[in-house]
Amino acid sequence: MVSWQTRTVELLSRLTIRQSLRRDISVTAMRERIQAMERFFPDVPGDVTIEFEPGLSHCDAEWLTPQSGPTERMVLHFPGGAFMTRFVRAERLLLARICRAANARGRLVFYRLAPEHPYPAGLEDCLEAYRQLLSGGIAPEHIVISGMSAGGCLALSVLMAARDEGMPMPAGAVLMSPAADMSDESEGGSRVVNAARDAVLSLERGDDIRKLYLDDKTELANHPYVSPVLGDFSGLPPLLFQVGSTEVLLDDSRRCAERARSAGVRAEVEVWDRMPHGWQALSFAPESGRAIGRLADFVRESCP
Repeated sequence: MVSWQTRTVELLSRLTIRQSLRRDISVTAMRERIQAMERFFPDVPGDVTIEFEPGLSHCDAEWLTPQSGPTERMVLHFPGGAFMTRFVRAERLLLARICRAANARGRLVFYRLAPEHPYPAGLEDCLEAYRQLLSGGIAPEHIVISGMSAGGCLALSVLMAARDEGMPMPAGAVLMSPAADMSDESEGGSRVVNAARDAVLSLERGDDIRKLYLDDKTELANHPYVSPVLGDFSGLPPLLFQVGSTEVLLDDSRRCAERARSAGVRAEVEVWDRMPHGWQALSFAPESGRAIGRLADFVRESCP
């Protein structure tokens, strides 16, 4: 049974976010709408401190530290937003809740956004953030990489790029409904079956988003750092995927997990019944609390 809180958010999302993704509105207008919706998300809990950090070359980041005494665990989080926008307050609260539950410190990376900064700018920022943690003395076995939607895509891309550069792998990664396929190879499946059922995402403007993200270089869509579902998963750490059963991106998680297992990587996919895209960020919904608990369990198990 889906809670009334989640059903209410689904209705509001259909009237706001989904409609924005279906209409031909500018990126600026979309960002303004999301900024207006951000006021409905509460602040982080009072026992979590936020430290602004301008330490990356081209973007900012934040450190989130629970006052309950975090362990050496570190969650490196990349927010979603179709590579062009983001819910700052929502993602900050999401990471704070994961860190509280997992006794971990968090780093939230505000990577550069398209179309002003198309691919590979955002990936370079996220990769630099991981590289900087390692150079700062944080052991890779204490790091879990996390990402929501577009941020989930970047999380997988960072793992592949870091492996290709010979960097040590983190302890694991949690991927919340990653948008892992920018190619034309998944035009069927959940992207068709769930086209009307998805309360948040609409792929009617998917081609426009792809062109903006890739600066019209759509031939890059098949590159594994753009569409990780097409990449080589060998050598990656354990992966945990969470995705809703009615999401258009359902198959992205399933296909990634299948390729990971084929490469000998431990990968688990949790398909949550009728959960909307990004439900983990809905702090007032009971399903969100349960999902956060599972993510925190994975973080603790990966970094004992």
